[in-house]
Amino acid sequence: MESHQVALVTGASSGIGQATAELLAASGFTVFGTSRAPEKLVGTYKYNWLSMDVRSDASVEAAVQSLLEQAGRIDVLVNCAGFAQIGAIEETSVIDVQAQLDTNLFGVIRLIRAVLPVMRRQGSGRIINVSSVVGQVAPPYSGVYATSKFALEGLSEALREEVRPFGVDVSLVEPSFVKTSIVSQTPTQPIVAYNPARQAALQVLSTSVESGMEPRAVAQVILHAATTRPRLRYLVGRDAKLLMLLKRLLPESLFERVQRRVFQVDKPADRESQTRPVTSN
Repeated sequence: MESHQVALVTGASSGIGQATAELLAASGFTVFGTSRAPEKLVGTYKYNWLSMDVRSDASVEAAVQSLLEQAGRIDVLVNCAGFAQIGAIEETSVIDVQAQLDTNLFGVIRLIRAVLPVMRRQGSGRIINVSSVVGQVAPPYSGVYATSKFALEGLSEALREEVRPFGVDVSLVEPSFVKTSIVSQTPTQPIVAYNPARQAALQVLSTSVESGMEPRAVAQVILHAATTRPRLRYLVGRDAKLLMLLKRLLPESLFERVQRRVFQVDKPADRESQTRPVTSN
């Protein structure tokens, strides 16, 4: 790895983003972390701060321009910013879906479009997108979040080949459950019939996150992708690797049974909850 490489890490104020920014800085990178409120964080961490809202074209462009004015180049982009929604597809509004995609997918696209001209001129660069095992296996009641990650997988796979001739590499890091404070929003238009199963799914998620791996474990994989010849995909966590192995080996119907057991959705909801109330839109 060249010394004084410059890395831009989104969502660097907590969780995987914070752990990644800290580890890259400790490994010799000049790191710029992003936050929507960086003024509260200056002096707290050992890296530079940029104000950025990944949902805004103007905010992303201004932050990247500020980085270039200070550092003159950008070698690594790590897209960590994101949030999750919990709820059945039927009870999730189009506006909620748009909000999920605006951060988890379109935010990544905004960053990619902002940094690629610089990386192409340099003839080098790394783009590392933090996806999830749910980018390949979609749990019930996490469908909208999984949609954003499935889309990120396809985007990254195509982008990798498009920019390879310019010396730019693209990788996906796909962790299983990580002990973070990722925001999990519930539906704005809940439907009573889904209450028992949704609550069970939320409980499984909460328990799994509480017992999940530390963010630094994911950060170490990101550092590896940033400093060695990178692969397209990096699964992180034993359960993620096992789940993907089973998906490859088992017949579809049998794997679906495994999914239902893993995510604890095999119990039928009580009959009373099957009656959907009349709702107004």
